[in-house]
Amino acid sequence: MSDKSSDEEYIWSPHGKSVSHLTSSEHIMSDERKEIIRQALEFDIIDIRTSTGYRGDLLVEITTMDPNVSQSLKEISENLGLETVIHKSDLMIYKIYCITASTNGYEFK
Repeated sequence: MSDKSSDEEYIWSPHGKSVSHLTSSEHIMSDERKEIIRQALEFDIIDIRTSTGYRGDLLVEITTMDPNVSQSLKEISENLGLETVIHKSDLMIYKIYCITASTNGYEFK
């Protein structure tokens, strides 16, 4: 009979990396993400969220209805070294996605 804790350790440690060593598992926010949030709060925004993607990528999502704000935030984000994408919905709502790519995250195979 196998030890359950060692089985779980194996499941969560593919390729010799522990999940606790992923960028998203550090439990601290990078300076770039903090700065884009600080900058976004100076603009007319609707919402701001942070999350982690399935590969461990870290995401800041900012929502606004002003196209000028979306362009300004995109420039600020890119100057901070974040990958940035703007999505415009049919309702004239702009979502700015500022992505900090994780170099040690896992991808679906």
